[in-house]
Amino acid sequence: MSLTVQSLNGDTAFLFTFSPPVAPLSSPGLFPGSFTILIDPWLTGPATILSTIFSISEHKTKPCISSLNQLDQEPDLIIISQDKPDHCHQSTLCSLSNHCQSTILATPSAARKIRSWKHFRPELVQNLPKFVPGHGKSLYRLVLPPFSPRGSCGEVTVTWMPAKRDMTGLHHAIGITYRPPCSVLSAVSGHYLNLPMSPPASPGSPRTIASSPRTLSPSPYNDREKTLSVIYSPHGVPYEIIRPYASSHLVNESALPLTALIHSFDRVENPWYLGGNISAGSPGGMQIAQSLLAKAWISAHDADKNNRGWSVKQVRIGKFDSDNIRGMLLQGRQNKPCTLSEMQIINLASGDEHRIEKC
Repeated sequence: MSLTVQSLNGDTAFLFTFSPPVAPLSSPGLFPGSFTILIDPWLTGPATILSTIFSISEHKTKPCISSLNQLDQEPDLIIISQDKPDHCHQSTLCSLSNHCQSTILATPSAARKIRSWKHFRPELVQNLPKFVPGHGKSLYRLVLPPFSPRGSCGEVTVTWMPAKRDMTGLHHAIGITYRPPCSVLSAVSGHYLNLPMSPPASPGSPRTIASSPRTLSPSPYNDREKTLSVIYSPHGVPYEIIRPYASSHLVNESALPLTALIHSFDRVENPWYLGGNISAGSPGGMQIAQSLLAKAWISAHDADKNNRGWSVKQVRIGKFDSDNIRGMLLQGRQNKPCTLSEMQIINLASGDEHRIEKC
């Protein structure tokens, strides 16, 4: 079982491919039981906030694709984490056909913005639920049907954890888990690979079904597969916001250690009257990585961009590279599990991929 993370622009646009055990290394997203998630795509054109006088950003590095139509397949799910144009970019999203079958899961303000474009079918644009401990509806759930009647279902869950009293609306985390379907075929070496290759269905298709207590129960003939987990927080959020989710859902799903933390390396600050902290960077991400024993920490929102406008004139950036972060981890290693020293610190250039295995 694996997670492949591909950076589309060297910044915050990522394609996640979750693959079940024994899936081939080539085209894992086409394998039955795989699931793909596109997050915060911004490929070409500027990202302007209010006006070019206030803030305008442009990539200095060319993205690996110029249109979402150039993806190998439609993603099963598109996640938009906020309504700012460097995360919710109209021309990039609308490069998808208006007949696109992908479900778009967005924070409430971003969902309203996307619906206002009238490009996608309204039923495909859904609000990302805010996590509330003990409330089942605070998790967006997709159940992945088993390959055989005697198998057990897989499941994808997504939730949103915003910071409290965040006037900028930048600081939050998206929690994602993936558990592949389990089948009696997977117990016989080689047979699993003989299943026909076909693209995974979109969440609205008959191949994904609504969650229910029955479908979440392990099959009497097979134990459930293990669970992969991702925290996506490009601007950072206090660990106290994530802790209730980790101590309940991630523990219940046996999804720890965390498979991947997607979080900024660099710390970005503005004066208080322009929002204060913009990106928490490594100092802010360290507690999340240490507390959840992340197997990989992948940089987000650290690309060198051409930023102009009144709002960025007083920005201060504290740069942190992989060596800095490893040093910080070693300093905090005392009385911590040795797995912290094995954490992979990854900075993906545009088009690069990183694969994380879970045995």
